[in-house]
Amino acid sequence: MGPSPEIRIHQLGLPDDIVAIARVHRELPPKARGDVEAASTTCQEAVAALQTRIDNLEFPKDWPHRIPLYEELAAAQERLNACQSLLSVRRRVPVETMTEIFKHYLDDDLDEDLSDRMERHWELEWPRKRTATTLCLVCQYWNTVAIVTPSLWSNIFIETEEQLSDDPPLVRSSHVNGLHHRMKLVASHPWSLYVRATYPGYGPANPAPVTLAQLLQGPEALHLQRLTFDMGRSGLCLGGLVFPELTSIVIGRTGMGSLGFLEFQSLPALPALTHAVVDSLVYRNTIPMNIPWGQLTHLYLGLIDNRQWKAIMKLCRSLQHGAFKVKCQLEGEPQFPQSEAQMTLRDLKELTFTCDSPFGRDVPMDGLSFPALEKIRIFSSYSDLRWEFANVHALFGALTHLTILVDAWVSGGDIVSILNTLPQLQELYIKISEGYDLLFEYLTYGRELEGMGAERFRMRHLRALGFSLETQSYRPMMSRTATHSIIHLFPYTRVADLVASRTVAVRRWVYDSTIDTLQELEALVMCVDNQAWAPSIEEGLKEAVKPYVRQSGLRAVVCGPEDRNLNLWVVDPTEVHKWNHWDEGFLNAVEADEYSLYPKSYPFL
Repeated sequence: MGPSPEIRIHQLGLPDDIVAIARVHRELPPKARGDVEAASTTCQEAVAALQTRIDNLEFPKDWPHRIPLYEELAAAQERLNACQSLLSVRRRVPVETMTEIFKHYLDDDLDEDLSDRMERHWELEWPRKRTATTLCLVCQYWNTVAIVTPSLWSNIFIETEEQLSDDPPLVRSSHVNGLHHRMKLVASHPWSLYVRATYPGYGPANPAPVTLAQLLQGPEALHLQRLTFDMGRSGLCLGGLVFPELTSIVIGRTGMGSLGFLEFQSLPALPALTHAVVDSLVYRNTIPMNIPWGQLTHLYLGLIDNRQWKAIMKLCRSLQHGAFKVKCQLEGEPQFPQSEAQMTLRDLKELTFTCDSPFGRDVPMDGLSFPALEKIRIFSSYSDLRWEFANVHALFGALTHLTILVDAWVSGGDIVSILNTLPQLQELYIKISEGYDLLFEYLTYGRELEGMGAERFRMRHLRALGFSLETQSYRPMMSRTATHSIIHLFPYTRVADLVASRTVAVRRWVYDSTIDTLQELEALVMCVDNQAWAPSIEEGLKEAVKPYVRQSGLRAVVCGPEDRNLNLWVVDPTEVHKWNHWDEGFLNAVEADEYSLYPKSYPFL
């Protein structure tokens, strides 16, 4: 027995005027409501009668009649359900409420969670979003609500056919009318455009294709607010167009083997642009001068060298948040002016670097001043740690947060040299490979160190401290072999002294009463690497830290690989959400517990 066809309103046996009212009005008038209630009662009686007949069947004499009766019962139940749905409170939900429900449904991206995305970080796709077309298929009322609500159509997706890099991306002629219709539904409401260049393949030919630029010449384009463009092998080819309300762009190419360069003369005019994510599309030794650098408040740019970075920063006078993929390998002469003028970025709050950082290399960062810069995060791969010591006050004088997670060999001495330039630091998260003793002693209140003068209280403002520990040089005795000649005992005692000096000793006023500016440590994170002996080091650290957690308000986390949700140690975190706009969480992975001094999912001691 197959499913019965769906019952429509006109099949309920109601008068034509009631059918017409039910189709148009969500709240039935009193007379129509009474007639629907009467029809519902009739349907209930029919259902009850059929159920009685089925219950009274005699086996085996009447058994062959059961199937037709079950079919009649299903049809009668369908009519009853349809009648009752006309009386349902759901039909009386106001249009405004339905619109908000629809918006919530459409705002829920179809992406998997962060850990799933990390499993395939080299083949990440842009965010998948629901569309209002699905809502229109439910019923006539939903279709009506969706059609008259422009904001539900504010995400428009276009697949273009890849061309050679000098040719414009083409839109299939069969898609043009539908896209024009959707843009008209948006009307003057702000909207977002997602364009993806796809390989044309071997399907049917595309007669009379339309270029993307031609498609976007209508009045609706004047209200385009965000553009996401996966260029593939095509060019952008939107030169000559003006998007006066566009504030955010994401431009890149999918795939490891498809890196190319963006012909910036093909950019449209973007007089309102403030947020940009541009990935691996800038020519070496060049800076595209038709990007409105001076009005950008949020910028991601990669891949560039440190010479380009310095020149671009001198153009970004309004920048507040910057993220850059930097590779410090200079080849050839720059084809852009290298200004010697001083530039002060008064609004710059945060900088994030991946692959490498521009500091301490062969391009001095003179002429730059960041008086409001509070946070720097460096996630570098296979590059030695460097720092800018010559222009410290101008660059880092306001810095309160520093993250350095470098996939290279970093010693405690390297970190100490950097910390000596940042006495005002409040939050520190570092990855370290050796020289634990020196660093732990340096961070312990009350200790005198050779070469540090009489100062015994360093980093007085530090309230959150994190260590990502590489333990190759600190393997336990049972894990050592004859080939490991330089192996150190893990300094658990120095860890305990450090924590005690910054928690209970401060709380109990152990130090000289004249020392009244010591910040008590509030948060501690110690993450051990994934070596075979990591569990034993993890346990030793817990034993060293636990006593002081009980005696103070310290929120301490000691974790090993089994506790971590993600495996982000050697991954560029900006790759995870590379197709997201800044306000869609482009840097969300950088805020993951793996990098946080205040993790939410790890167990506290």
